[in-house]
Amino acid sequence: MKKLLGIIVLGLFLSVNTYAEDVLTVNSLLKEGFKITKEELVKNSDSLRSIKILTLKKGNSAYALCKIVIPERVSLSTGLCVKP
Repeated sequence: MKKLLGIIVLGLFLSVNTYAEDVLTVNSLLKEGFKITKEELVKNSDSLRSIKILTLKKGNSAYALCKIVIPERVSLSTGLCVKP
């Protein structure tokens, strides 16, 4: 039973490491040759945060969208990028 639990835990650690390399960031996309073509700032009056949406383009066919959450108070902002 301990061996099975050890194998499962080890498998989870290895799979998390492989997924961590696939995370897209604005900096990684800029290094790949993408250029920012459009910036939008969406403010919500009810919320304490704003959202910045970046559209990146590489050549004529490659697109990427990034969403960056900007909190009103000083803290770390979180971002998410996708290639549709």
